[in-house]
Amino acid sequence: MIAVLLAGYAVLVGFGLPRRLSEASWTSRAPRLAISTWLATATSVACAALLAAAVLIVPAHVLGDSLVLLVQGCGWSGYGLPALPWTVPRAVGIAAMIGMTLRLGYAAARVVGAQRRLRARHRRDVRLAGRFHPTLDVFVLDHAHPSAFCLPGRGGTVVLTSGALRMLPPAELAAVIAHERTHLDRRHHHILTCAAVLDRAFPLVPVFGETHRELRRLVELAADDGATRNCAPQTVARAVLRLAAPPTTSALGMGSTAVRQRVQRLLTARTPLHRSAVVARALLVAALLLLPAAVLTLPALSDAAHHCD
Repeated sequence: MIAVLLAGYAVLVGFGLPRRLSEASWTSRAPRLAISTWLATATSVACAALLAAAVLIVPAHVLGDSLVLLVQGCGWSGYGLPALPWTVPRAVGIAAMIGMTLRLGYAAARVVGAQRRLRARHRRDVRLAGRFHPTLDVFVLDHAHPSAFCLPGRGGTVVLTSGALRMLPPAELAAVIAHERTHLDRRHHHILTCAAVLDRAFPLVPVFGETHRELRRLVELAADDGATRNCAPQTVARAVLRLAAPPTTSALGMGSTAVRQRVQRLLTARTPLHRSAVVARALLVAALLLLPAAVLTLPALSDAAHHCD
């Protein structure tokens, strides 16, 4: 029964929530909160699917009781794994668990490996063909096309092309650098990597593909907001327009994603989300993260409390 509930929850959230969330207007007003919501949604679906398979392998009360006792610091005493006869549901659970684990592992290896090779090549190119600008604390790559991007890892590197350096006035140049440093400071590359892994592992599940697409947009909005802390929104908007073209190398480029929406957003007065709306969405994030585990642990809480005594 619990396996059916978890599987049904994964299907409902994985297929039903992405469209409603992608159509919600509040995500552009609060991109950081929206990033958390999308990540929580994708994580919740993945965990529910894995737990549904695990419940077919090991009885639900054993998983729930063990998790509660572990959290309470009571250990595993008295909760040894019972003898498990070979049944069709258990075989299905084992096959599903192995399949999902292998797909996740393969996707992670491919995505992370490709990103590391790409960044290593970019760093080599910047080191060989670029020069360090000590005043701006960035690397300048000799290229006529105006562009800016960041290379995560090893402290993070902001790269500008010589074309961008010539084109951008000082205020817009500061906005571009602040935008890229926001990407680095908030580890947006890790967020996009996690989304890319889930999308590659399970391409037929809508929530993972939609999460990847939406996060690419939302991290740009969040970086724009980071730039406006020290720069006027109009200045950031002008910089986005000047660099409105595919970046030279990086996925985290200043003018690479949702240019029109970003410019309109920067030039339009935005009303922040009301505190009650923020609290409601924060509770949604918590519910998404906790609900799959709660299905297992809530029935075991009273029993586990007796064992601790």
